[in-house]
Amino acid sequence: MEISKQLVSFNRSTALERVGGDEDLLREVAEIYLAEYPPLLDKIRSAVSSKDCDALQRSAHTLKGSLAILGAEPAAALALSLETQGRQNHLDSADEILSHLEEELIRVHHEMHALAEGS
Repeated sequence: MEISKQLVSFNRSTALERVGGDEDLLREVAEIYLAEYPPLLDKIRSAVSSKDCDALQRSAHTLKGSLAILGAEPAAALALSLETQGRQNHLDSADEILSHLEEELIRVHHEMHALAEGS
């Protein structure tokens, strides 16, 4: 599986559209994401490590939804890949995908932090 490097981690106009154009609501969503994604990422790591396909599917699905709302399509696509592997009980590339997801989430984190701070 080839995973391309993305320079833009989230699409602000997509995210704004998904919250009805409300800048304050977008900031709130970014703050909620910043609070909720670390435990989800921990659950995903644990599920990959223990090869728990059900837990991986559930956690990756939840993270994917949050990322999609924020217009963070590259990270959402990686979470979808993990969700699919969990659903199919086939985790052969889950470690590699998780590694790429973690890299992408670092970029998303920085952008969401700046957004939450009003930048």
